[in-house]
Amino acid sequence: MSDRSVLVASNYYPGVAQGQTYAFSEVIRSVEGADVLAPTAPSFKQGWALRPTMEYLLLETFHRSTSVLRNKAGLKRLPTMQPIQLEKDYDLFFFMCQFPLDLPALDRIHGWRERSGKAVAFLTETWSHYLPTTKPELKLLDKFDHVFLLNAASIPNVAKYTSTPCSFLATAADCLLSTPFPNPPERTVDVYSMGRRSTAAHQQLLGLARADPSFFYVYDTIKHGIATDLAESRLLGAAYIKRCKFFMAYNHHAVDLQSGHQKDFGERVLATRYFEGAAGGAVMLGSPVDAPEFRRFFDWEDALIDIPAVPEDMGAILADLNAQPERLRRASTANAVQSLRRHDWAHRWDEILKTLGLGRSALLEERLHRLEALAGAAEAEAVANGVLKHELPRPQ
Repeated sequence: MSDRSVLVASNYYPGVAQGQTYAFSEVIRSVEGADVLAPTAPSFKQGWALRPTMEYLLLETFHRSTSVLRNKAGLKRLPTMQPIQLEKDYDLFFFMCQFPLDLPALDRIHGWRERSGKAVAFLTETWSHYLPTTKPELKLLDKFDHVFLLNAASIPNVAKYTSTPCSFLATAADCLLSTPFPNPPERTVDVYSMGRRSTAAHQQLLGLARADPSFFYVYDTIKHGIATDLAESRLLGAAYIKRCKFFMAYNHHAVDLQSGHQKDFGERVLATRYFEGAAGGAVMLGSPVDAPEFRRFFDWEDALIDIPAVPEDMGAILADLNAQPERLRRASTANAVQSLRRHDWAHRWDEILKTLGLGRSALLEERLHRLEALAGAAEAEAVANGVLKHELPRPQ
């Protein structure tokens, strides 16, 4: 157990996209013995369904309308979670959410600032063009000791709305869940594509699957899905990735602009899918993020194999790569080993602690040692078998 008391919290949202929040929270729980708040939605949300109740529709409309009016008046939007009263003191409070408009959830965690020695926040979506509309929400960041942002390009602009220091923090993966080591399963899935995707590449992959029943293409068939259980969702996703040969990982701007779903606002963000694909030892196909963060975090050979968002012939691309089995084995091994050494959520928690001037807990040291031991053993075996020509570059 840790000598310090830690509370982890987030806003309520059971979407699959919130899997990163769940994964990070669970790793912090495991290395700190942390308490994790699992807030529930307000009572009127109970009527949300395929055929929503009239009570839900009326109350949801009232809630949204009131939030819009408050925003127009320069006030914070209304939170969507049940109130919680803290009953004990904590050395460290960690709050993670997606958008600034999620920050009012803090108002439902009664006593969080008074009962916390230090407090840090991590926001994963802070697009600069949107910040002026969330000025009242961003003011809540003043109560924290430090704010971490996934969107590095937005840091100077977020800093205009809060007195709290802000810095970049990448996302990661639960590498102990995701890694194929020490007993790699057979890669029976040809291609796995989750979430946002290139329409052109997807249609070509579907064509390959229709033409060849042995071609195993796994992809999403439900949009904007709500997870029935985030732990089960994470387990299934990790199982797919560690069993797939190729994992699709396009820069989301490339595919959004291709489909006309989004304007280009100029900021590039390092998406979690890259970390999850690499952690599972898949060979990633797609496009890199045109940002220094991508080049820093994925700086080894074939971390991602760049292919067009509108490929001429996906079948030919896959055939060419499958004709290079040594390259694929090398890329797969390097992705998984480097992830164990650099891209577990424990590495991000360690970075937060260093920023705050706090030391590692014994459990964090134990997890980091286990990650390195797995990486070292896999790397040594790959070098001995000729999969790797030499040991991989260590992170600086």
